[in-house]
Amino acid sequence: MGFKVVFLTNQASYHQMDYARAMVACLGVDNFRIVFQKPTSDARAEMGWQDDYRDACIIRWWKSDADQALAREWIATADVVLQGRFPINEVRKRIRQGRLTIACQERLWKRAPNWLRRVSRLPHLYKNYYSVDVANYHFFAIGAFAAADLRGLGVFANRMWQFGYFIDAPDYPEKLQSDVPIQLLWCARLSAVKQPIKAVHMLRDLLKKGLDCHLTLIGDGDLRTAVAAEIDRLGLASSIDMVGWQTQDQVREHMARADLFIMTSHHGEGWGMVVNEAMSYGCCVLANQELGAAAWLVEDEVTGFLYDDQHVSEVVDRIANLTRDQLQAMGRAGHQRMHQQWSAKVAADRTVALSNALLNQDLGVARALFPDGPCSPL
Repeated sequence: MGFKVVFLTNQASYHQMDYARAMVACLGVDNFRIVFQKPTSDARAEMGWQDDYRDACIIRWWKSDADQALAREWIATADVVLQGRFPINEVRKRIRQGRLTIACQERLWKRAPNWLRRVSRLPHLYKNYYSVDVANYHFFAIGAFAAADLRGLGVFANRMWQFGYFIDAPDYPEKLQSDVPIQLLWCARLSAVKQPIKAVHMLRDLLKKGLDCHLTLIGDGDLRTAVAAEIDRLGLASSIDMVGWQTQDQVREHMARADLFIMTSHHGEGWGMVVNEAMSYGCCVLANQELGAAAWLVEDEVTGFLYDDQHVSEVVDRIANLTRDQLQAMGRAGHQRMHQQWSAKVAADRTVALSNALLNQDLGVARALFPDGPCSPL
């Protein structure tokens, strides 16, 4: 009987499927399952997500009692359970039995907690963390701030590992070398967390500094009217296209053409999957340093730029002096980083290697496996 792993998650997503397929390639289809707890939400469907996958490794918890029974059998018998957004009660028994279980989560505090909020969350914290804080329960931190949030609670001591969301970096066509404006791209829900108006202001400031550039905004949401009004107020209609939601293939086409991808989300964004995608398609990335993925994926002035939300003008000055060739060179470096360290295949291989070390109860070996990137110690 082979080494078996089951990955529990709330709903189907294309990036989880890239990781699942990489795990199947590593372990074999008989030794890996991914469990979707719920159907695709309306909000995700609006963004183009679909659950039309036919992979043999999928169990859809929500479809039937038989599917739930099969999922529970895997949870009970697998060598390793990767617990994404999935009820703690479904893994509590195996945790208490000493079976290796790894929570995979974004940051706990997406809004800075005051004492009242901390007190109000105590039942949740006890149920999901303190009551299961034992040696065989580990933590895969999705984003640079996830571990710090839980370290502040005193849980998962010496059992935290760097992780994220993963796709495979594709080959992409050579980007434009012509005299057209430098292509900027922004892609997200038009919401307060994503801060789309900051991208509009960045374009305004870059144009003022003499950079010939054009911005495409992909997405829709509550701030659509406000964003459109700001574009009109600033007289930028000829320099910005608002194209609404696009299919995944259309988004990738935009990324393949873009020179600079802008990610303006604040600390409420636990990861930011579009950063993976943009780097995989050779975009130089400009990202808010509060973003969960930014500190781990974007190397400042190598694969892109990190900026402080309070000092945006400083990074605008740096970018305004760059050429398209310089931006595209950073984009190529980003693509290489994704391919060599942050691909689904690398993550799957490292998950298996780390799990084997943890199953052998050799924490020293586990912590020495990878100096950085997925499954490195935190």
